[in-house]
Amino acid sequence: MDYYKSKEFQLHKEKIAYILEKIPSAENPKGWVKKGSFSVGDFEYFGFTELSDILLIISSSGRALIDLAKNEKIARDYSNDFPFDEILLTSKGFDVLNNKTVKLAGKYGGSLLPVGNKTHEMLIRVSPLYPCEDLIFQPPNENCFADGRFKNIRSNNCVRVYRGFLYCYGFSFSGKYFVIADESGVAYWEAVGA
Repeated sequence: MDYYKSKEFQLHKEKIAYILEKIPSAENPKGWVKKGSFSVGDFEYFGFTELSDILLIISSSGRALIDLAKNEKIARDYSNDFPFDEILLTSKGFDVLNNKTVKLAGKYGGSLLPVGNKTHEMLIRVSPLYPCEDLIFQPPNENCFADGRFKNIRSNNCVRVYRGFLYCYGFSFSGKYFVIADESGVAYWEAVGA
């Protein structure tokens, strides 16, 4: 018998969808603040170096660098002729990131960016309403799939920070920022006190 067609699997699927739907939405998870958002025409990739919180954005019309701490664009390159590896998802930076390797997350899948940080906070991508997707912010020692059966695993502080048609997401390597991209642009959050 095919388990995925069984009554047990259907009940499990409904239960998981119910658990995830109970997670509240919040613009700002505890300890974080939404710092900014901006539109990006023909977005393709974004990423970070391992030593910087400057965001590189790649679109069909070139590249831009955003200083997330200052919430401002610091450089723009309209050229499409730059070192870029679409298979390994890396690119060379420019301007203040000149000759630095930038690890990317892409619109069409794939990511080299962390989905968690050093304090064990995580972003969990779930799709109970596919093709619409949710991004759940999960604090340390919590699990968004928990249903109260286990005393040491909670889900009561998890929050939905995104629902829509997600392109890509990830934390900076410092863990001080997380970034989300979709058809409307790029939004990012900063850890309070970062």
